[in-house]
Amino acid sequence: MLLVIAPALAQGTAQAPKAIAKTTEIPFKSHDGYDMLGKLTVPDSPGKHPIVIYMQTAEGMTIDVKRTNPRGGTFNYFDLYREKLPPMNVAFFSYEGRGIRLGDDPPRYEKIDWNIYNTSTLENKVRDALTAIQVVSRQPGIDPSRVFLIGASEGTLIASETASRARKEVAGLILYGVMSGTMRDTFKYILTGGAYLPYRESFDTDKDGKISKAEFEADPHKFRQRALRNASFETFDVNKDGFITEDDIKAPGKPLLDALETDNYALLNLWAKRSAGVSTPENWFKNHFEHPPIWTFLSQLDIPIGFFQGVVDPFVPVEGVRRMEAEAKKAGKTKWEFHYFDDLEHSLGIAAYFTRGVIPEGHKAIFDFIAARTADK
Repeated sequence: MLLVIAPALAQGTAQAPKAIAKTTEIPFKSHDGYDMLGKLTVPDSPGKHPIVIYMQTAEGMTIDVKRTNPRGGTFNYFDLYREKLPPMNVAFFSYEGRGIRLGDDPPRYEKIDWNIYNTSTLENKVRDALTAIQVVSRQPGIDPSRVFLIGASEGTLIASETASRARKEVAGLILYGVMSGTMRDTFKYILTGGAYLPYRESFDTDKDGKISKAEFEADPHKFRQRALRNASFETFDVNKDGFITEDDIKAPGKPLLDALETDNYALLNLWAKRSAGVSTPENWFKNHFEHPPIWTFLSQLDIPIGFFQGVVDPFVPVEGVRRMEAEAKKAGKTKWEFHYFDDLEHSLGIAAYFTRGVIPEGHKAIFDFIAARTADK
């Protein structure tokens, strides 16, 4: 699903961070009185440091985002930032979503208090982020004039709206897996172009937008063998026109596409519960469908923003980010940067870090942006 920002298929564990920073847990209260918990890592060096705060996502996150790997071990997604940012003299803060706590059970290692979790509306997520900024800015060793927000997927919307409400407090944004349109637009893409993308990338060798039987059976990337169990061409050529196209792949999703058009929240919520692989709050679709798109908030900002987008992202379309780049140029947004990565998907290939200790190009670019912008006074 588009909402998962930690790689589900990571197969190893990154090396433990070097002892060049101090990490502490910080309890705080939400604006409406719920207990919250954050985790702050500050470089062990004198002076005040810029800080990067990671925004919540649709499914809610714990302070570590602990996950299992196929080798029987575990890894913490946020170790990436706790390891890489302190040597850059940058602090890092993560916080648990309301009603989400670290748990003992794989694969997500989380406990959910549903009564609290179901208050996780977009409005409350933004207000929780604003509270987190206030809490962090008061901590020793933090420079409150250099607070940067990082968000992925739904977190790009949360970061942008938060910054629009805290223009004096937020110095910049880092956005990847960018949700450039509304959730209605995004979910439609997931069921259509996004669903077709793995097939197109794996089989369409002549790049004409459709897959012939010869291309399918050649299976140059072994996708048919690996992921489709050597299924026949005819299995996917639903309309029997001699090609596999987006129309064929989106056909099974027609009931959900119809639900999008008719606001059939019962069916959409049932899909989220049974098929999404993550836990979304009650009325999540309805909340999103009534919410303004990200440009509403980005258009108000005149701060450095880095956009980092994988071209083969099946959850949010790269075309939407390119359109937003064109709008940004028209609006004179000279402090914004757009970076695209041809072979990277929604997570920008972060599994490579947790399997081989290699930072993929998308995340290298993110860290380069952070290094350059946090040095600005």
